[in-house]
Parts: sequence; C-alpha cells; structure tokens
Amino acid sequence: MKLEKLSNIALYSCIGLGVVCFLLFFLVDYNNMDFDGVHVSPALTDLVLILMYLLFFVAAGLTIWSLVRSATVNSGNTGPSPTGIAGGKVALCTWGTVIATLVIGVLFGLGEEPYTTNSGVTTSAGMVTVVDMWLWAIYILAVVAIVAVVVSMSGYLTKSATPKE
Repeated sequence: MKLEKLSNIALYSCIGLGVVCFLLFFLVDYNNMDFDGVHVSPALTDLVLILMYLLFFVAAGLTIWSLVRSATVNSGNTGPSPTGIAGGKVALCTWGTVIATLVIGVLFGLGEEPYTTNSGVTTSAGMVTVVDMWLWAIYILAVVAIVAVVVSMSGYLTKSATPKE
C-alpha cells in the first residue's frame, strides 16, 4: 500500500472517530445537571477526554516516527529538493512559530488567579497560566495551519520555486 493512501486512511479515520465521539458527547445526555442543579455535567465527558489523549499520543508517535524516518532516509542527501522548497527553512520556521506561540501564550496567561470549582478543588494560578498558554498556542497554530493549507493549495510556492526554462 502506498504511503499516501495509508496517510489518507489514517487522516479520515481520525476525523471520523472525532466526529462520532463529539456527536455522541453532544447528543447523549448532554444536559445532565450536576450535583448543584446549575452546572451541566455531560455523560460522555470521559469519552472526549480519552479521545483527546489518544489523538495526542498518536500525533506524538507519528511526529517521532517522522523525525526518525526523515533523518534516516535523507541522511547524506545534500542535493536540491525536487520541489525546490528548502526543508531546513520550513523546519526552522515551524519550530520558530511553535516557540513564538508558546511565548505569546505565557504572556497572555500571566497574572491568572487560582481556579476553584464548586466541589472545592482548587487549581493553582500557575497551572491555569499553562493551560491558557496551550490554548493560545493552539488558536494561533490553527490559524497558521489554515493559512499554510491555503497557500499550499494555491501552488504558489511550487510555481515560484520551479526554475524557468
């Protein structure tokens, strides 16, 4: 099976699993009132949390696999990229963007107050800041990813990198 076909199957499977889990989350006993009669406690919250952990570990595993594979396949390859797009520059921009979004997230999350739930569980201000940092990073990276997909679909980068004859 070609790698591209396998990649498509994995992508569509993850999207389908996510859609099914979220539909179940919102459609099965979503308005279940909590012990205080004010807050909603959906019945399938654990399903969504398990899905998020699963997707996180799948993404982390694929990232590590991709890094190892690219290091072994491309070792010693100093020739130009067939597409004309410099992979080193893309990697540098990617890591720079991730680090910049984390810094922005920390700056926006500074000064948070500890959070106490109705059941009396308190989360420290530092942990609230960390959660805010990741949320800001996710928002920024989602916008960057959407822009990257649009630019990639336009074909601008490959057209401009192709040598003119």
